[in-house]
Amino acid sequence: GKGGFALATAMKHPDVCYVAVEKDESVILAAIEKAAETGVKNLFFLCTDVLLIKNYFAEGEADRMYINFCDPWSKRDKPKRRLTYRDYLEMYKLLLKDEGQIHFKTDDRRLFDFSLEEFAACHFSLHNTTFDLHNSKWDQDNIRTEFEQKFAGRGAAIHRTEAHKEKRVLIHEN
Repeated sequence: GKGGFALATAMKHPDVCYVAVEKDESVILAAIEKAAETGVKNLFFLCTDVLLIKNYFAEGEADRMYINFCDPWSKRDKPKRRLTYRDYLEMYKLLLKDEGQIHFKTDDRRLFDFSLEEFAACHFSLHNTTFDLHNSKWDQDNIRTEFEQKFAGRGAAIHRTEAHKEKRVLIHEN
């Protein structure tokens, strides 16, 4: 997006390194300019398609990923393009550390229901799930995105979950 969420998150946690990914050059430029105005030092930007993020991160390098208000690709022939489709989730899983997390928010209930099923199919455990974030206990620490403010302003409920990668257990035989 335009960087509001990434910037606010980076400013709230200055000891954490954040990387925002956006493929639209004009959108990421706006985010970069916004970040440059603040002088924030822990936020970086990648102008790339999310399919290519495996070229930028090593396996097990990421602690957390945020997927906020992605395109729902609502047409029947397009679910494989959703950023929460299982092929994407398996790629994210490789980049996440053991017990790493994906935080997902959307206003689209069909996308949210689909995503919950995909997370489960990929063996993520779901935590802190709500179908109405702004009227839940999790809203207190919620940093709102530009889309989130827009949709909530129109009366849409915001759905949210945390998908945790299961810790790998190595079994050694003697």
